[in-house]
Amino acid sequence: MNYTLISTGNRSFLACSPDGPDSRVQSERDALDLVAACGENGTENLLLPAGCLNEDFFRLSTGLAGAILLKFSNYHIRCALVLSSEQAHRGRFAELVLEANRRNRELHFFTRSAEAERWLIDEGG
Repeated sequence: MNYTLISTGNRSFLACSPDGPDSRVQSERDALDLVAACGENGTENLLLPAGCLNEDFFRLSTGLAGAILLKFSNYHIRCALVLSSEQAHRGRFAELVLEANRRNRELHFFTRSAEAERWLIDEGG
């Protein structure tokens, strides 16, 4: 997984990049690798663009989104996911986006990277 540590003042986050080999989160193991990378870099904040997610993530029936997001939650990783408007409003996945954005302080969905970065920095730990 390709990522960059972004620091602003005393706050930081890992920004994943969809470029390069093995750049997609395809399993719980990949999610745990990101948890470990956050720990190694001293941050609990993660920026994850849609290009880093396997297409099964967006099909809730596969269980992949639930498994990955549960790993992040269990390890207290605050995750900002950046999706296209089309992805954010697709079928049952749209319900997950709405619910997370309404009630969840550890997970938030965005359609713009700048907004996701601001959320991680302004509210990040």
